[in-house]
Amino acid sequence: MLVPSMHSLAQTWPAERERLAAAAAREGELVVFCQPNQAVRAFVTGEWEKAFPAVKLSLAVVPAPQFLARIRTERGAGRYLWDLGFSGSVTGFALTKDGYTDAIPPELIDPDVARPELWGGWDEAFVDLEKRYVFSTSIALKTPVYNALRLAPEKVKALGLEVLFEPELKDRIVWHDPAIPGGGQQYAIYLRNRLGDDVLRRFIVEQKVKFVSAQHEVVEALARGTAFVGLGPGNARVLTEPYVKAGIPIDIRTFGNAPELNDITIGGNTLYVIKNRPHPAATRLFLNWLLSRDVQDGFAKAVEQNSRRADVASVADADATPVPGAKYLSPQREEHTEAMLKAVEFVGEVRKGMK
Repeated sequence: MLVPSMHSLAQTWPAERERLAAAAAREGELVVFCQPNQAVRAFVTGEWEKAFPAVKLSLAVVPAPQFLARIRTERGAGRYLWDLGFSGSVTGFALTKDGYTDAIPPELIDPDVARPELWGGWDEAFVDLEKRYVFSTSIALKTPVYNALRLAPEKVKALGLEVLFEPELKDRIVWHDPAIPGGGQQYAIYLRNRLGDDVLRRFIVEQKVKFVSAQHEVVEALARGTAFVGLGPGNARVLTEPYVKAGIPIDIRTFGNAPELNDITIGGNTLYVIKNRPHPAATRLFLNWLLSRDVQDGFAKAVEQNSRRADVASVADADATPVPGAKYLSPQREEHTEAMLKAVEFVGEVRKGMK
């Protein structure tokens, strides 16, 4: 039996895409559990509606623990309401362990999407242990951010992480609560690895770090000057645009791109497909559409975070671009989940001791 060549598959894909779009239109809807990032949601809903107006896209944004409890309850009652997730990796890992996800590679039927080398290899793009279920579309550096109008860039450059202990930052550091799934969790393992337990405890207690329940609260504190340093948002500059447009002076910067100051983040941009989904054609269409070159290019620009696709141009500033050849830890991969959860637990214990 002859195996179709990549060239022949590329020739037949436009017709297959039309058939798939027609099947999705008959289903009429796609139900997605989505991350709360407004830039992500605005781009996806706007571009999907332009491309496939006959398929209603329903993005549900609820806290991950609530979503997990909800889908487990629904499944126990024999109700299958969700198609896929586009959120943080931890939720995808949990659903995969529950047996609620299907492998993604069989869904990638566009030959321009299904080439592993475009994504750095499946071992890199898939962040679950089995390298089949949780697919990361984006990649960026994760480091603290600060308002350069409140904290001198020269001081940050000279001191690195030691700047966090400067007296002027006491009560001026805000952290997206790592106990809540989201951008703040990665900083628990980030700081524990770099500072050690004793110094991390001292940092939280002596600097009177403020913990907030959502990443937009971190950005708001930076914009309004109640905080000078923020731990949480993957790309605070995108989130500060409303404040800039409103005329509020703010200059958000990172701590630089050095490996000792950064981890790799995949943000909330991971995909996982729900088993027994109600809209299989729409799900497959969405995956191949979202991962296409043109859409990834637009998505990267909209959220200001690099796509994993090798043929999509970088959108990151120089200080947010990895140093060539340098090794960075990627804590959001499943093999690091246990260490991250232990770090989150440690931060929680420190906070309890402060009360």
